[in-house]
Amino acid sequence: MRRYFVIVMSLMSILTACAQSTPPQGELLYCSYSSTRMSAGGKSYCELIADSGQVPRVVVCLYERCHYRDAINGEFKVKKSDVKAMQDLLDSLEVYKLNGYKYDECLDGAATYRIYMEYSSGEKINAVWSGHDIKPEAEVAYAAIKRFFGRWRDPLDKEEY
Repeated sequence: MRRYFVIVMSLMSILTACAQSTPPQGELLYCSYSSTRMSAGGKSYCELIADSGQVPRVVVCLYERCHYRDAINGEFKVKKSDVKAMQDLLDSLEVYKLNGYKYDECLDGAATYRIYMEYSSGEKINAVWSGHDIKPEAEVAYAAIKRFFGRWRDPLDKEEY
């Protein structure tokens, strides 16, 4: 029985590794990053929503308070070219290789970070971590996605897209 369990677990590891090594197919429909810090007031996130047949938009909910800024909340129209730029960024960083990444040092008060994407093919990419010794690729991807979302700060743009 133990041998059977080891074989099954080995096969699952191989299949997971194979799934993570191929880029997702189809168009990007959704991308978000978030940080949750329960001791500091909850969850901050930004999400790109590009559902078929709808005007793409970005939702911003940043609750991290500091001495020079209050919370930022808003919804912003974005261009289809912005969605394409995000998909190109994700592809160039090979963020899909982080799918299934989970790391938790179980530190009291530590923030939990997440990257999540969905594609028109039905594929979903999810990575979650908390702690100090995380994959450098996760840090790079998170910082790049956060920087990408940083361009939306004004109320819903009235420009037609």
